[in-house]
Amino acid sequence: MSNWPPDWLRAYPSSVQDTLDAALSGSLDPPIVLTRLFLQLGDADAISSLLSRAESERRAAADAEGGDRFEAIRDLLSGHPTAFGKMRDVLATLHGEHSHKSVDIASVAAAFDAAVELSPTASVALYSLGEVRLLASATLEIVLLLKERKLISGKARVFEIGCGIGRFAQALADEVRSFTGTDLSKNMIRVAREGCADLPNVTFSVTSGRDLRDHPDGSFDLVLAVDSFPYIVATQPGLAELHIAESARVLAPGGSLAIFNFSYEEDFGASRDRLRRISGEVGFNLVAAEPTPLRSWDGSLFHLRKQSSLSQDRGCRTGLSR
Repeated sequence: MSNWPPDWLRAYPSSVQDTLDAALSGSLDPPIVLTRLFLQLGDADAISSLLSRAESERRAAADAEGGDRFEAIRDLLSGHPTAFGKMRDVLATLHGEHSHKSVDIASVAAAFDAAVELSPTASVALYSLGEVRLLASATLEIVLLLKERKLISGKARVFEIGCGIGRFAQALADEVRSFTGTDLSKNMIRVAREGCADLPNVTFSVTSGRDLRDHPDGSFDLVLAVDSFPYIVATQPGLAELHIAESARVLAPGGSLAIFNFSYEEDFGASRDRLRRISGEVGFNLVAAEPTPLRSWDGSLFHLRKQSSLSQDRGCRTGLSR
């Protein structure tokens, strides 16, 4: 695209440049672009100024579509004047004392207990900007992806690790046979139960975070984990591997484990290679690994399928990103 990136943008960190590139191409929706800029710059005035300058740059280059995209992000910012305050409080609660180091399970549970009281929506998805409508839109995109991959059906028994406030239970209850959600946070489970009180095929429980021992072998068709494994990975060595093995145990043959984001500390390739190794050890095949399958959220997807038989599924590893 002509005159892009402009020289003045090179004064910003490369991560900011990458975010504006994604905004300009339309590969990420405005809420996640704004969330990225918040994490990168942290100041609403600085972000507004950056977006205004980027918009002027594209309009001067006769790129009306690009200018409109930057304007839409700036409008989103101005329309949510309290969003950054909520996001900053939630981040401080969840990560302020624990960033880049291992933490114990009890600390993670306590952090989410506190975060959900600050903002239920922001506590499970910072990119919601604390708004129910934006959270519902992002949730729907993941649901549509699950449908497209044929991971849910009217007969499916779904289990979610780290169900938070029950947003996927609400979105999927009418689409599946049953939905079971667990979470470390008793406060999140309380909010989830309140929100799903009229859904008879939905159940929730507080988990120890150490295993899935409360659930029988072969009792589910899909195990869903949306932004929960990064916390499992961070708590103690081997806990992620145990949860993957436990997921294989509770899944019926041919069932799937869908992980959206595996680790915040590893890059995509390292997570993919690690999951490929673990999969083979516990009876899964890693059938898909995709770094950016969504527009509303920049989470990566790892799809593991339980082998129905070693002879039948050996070598069935297609769709892997490189």
